[in-house]
Amino acid sequence: MTEQVVSPRRRATRLVILLMLVLVGASLLAPDTVDTWADTRDAGWGRTVARAWADPVGDFSRRLLMDVPLRRVERLVDGERGGAVPGGLARPGPDAPSTTRAPRTADADRPLRILAVGDSLMLDLQYGMERELDRRPDVVVEGRGALGFGFTVPYWDWGDDVLTDYDRLVAEVAPDVVVVMIGANEFEGHAIDGEDLTPGSPRWREVLADRAGEAIAHWRVGGAHVYWWATPRMRDARFLTDDLNAVWVGAAETWGAGVTMIDSMAVLGDADGAYREVLSDGSGAEVALRKDHGVHFHEVGADLLARQLEARLVADGWLDPAP
Repeated sequence: MTEQVVSPRRRATRLVILLMLVLVGASLLAPDTVDTWADTRDAGWGRTVARAWADPVGDFSRRLLMDVPLRRVERLVDGERGGAVPGGLARPGPDAPSTTRAPRTADADRPLRILAVGDSLMLDLQYGMERELDRRPDVVVEGRGALGFGFTVPYWDWGDDVLTDYDRLVAEVAPDVVVVMIGANEFEGHAIDGEDLTPGSPRWREVLADRAGEAIAHWRVGGAHVYWWATPRMRDARFLTDDLNAVWVGAAETWGAGVTMIDSMAVLGDADGAYREVLSDGSGAEVALRKDHGVHFHEVGADLLARQLEARLVADGWLDPAP
């Protein structure tokens, strides 16, 4: 009896099919990773193809909750590393009085739709928002932070990529509220359209202010209110967070009642609003707020910021107090 020999072409076909199945499976289980991969492609056909794959796969995965198991594993691992939220930490109130008045109070039938945008700071923060706010039937969070993104980072074409993507997100999500945190990559000194931008220079501030204003216009096209977190102070002063926040505050003031600033250091900082590494919980134990490089947040820091947002949304009338 002669054993049938599989041809090299058939073997190659089987291998390609197997690789495609692995790619599809991994994309469905980890859509956020696929989003990050797509967003960090260089501008051009490569990113267009990547986004054409990432967007529909991500939407399908999130609708069927296929990404939930991996997120639970990530949270478990973070908890084992000391990132879990201690039970003794107080729930923060709104950090400052606000003149914002919500046009309606959300409920389970008409939940508050939140679109979260920004850079890698928002990538950490949006998971805190999901942990803290997903328990509420009157809130829906759509997190769209992007690794490596920035208003002055040239890997994204401002008009063709960034503003077009904001228009698409606003049309898809129809947010009542857009929440923003950005500022981890603006200190790099990139060149925009052939012009070198020196961090901290008047021209750098001018470009940031122009783009902040344009972004707000696109976020608010459907009437959404914008809550903009001040960029949190970093361990390294070269991030120029005070300069950045002066720009963000100026943009918010230009829009008046359409934009509300939130002071991130009211919960992340010490009594004077300065950078701090750790927070003492109710038992006196110290819990790390920021990751090793002093920029991004451990779960406890992200969750504190999310609670701060919830308190602001309650104070402004978007949400009823949590039961």
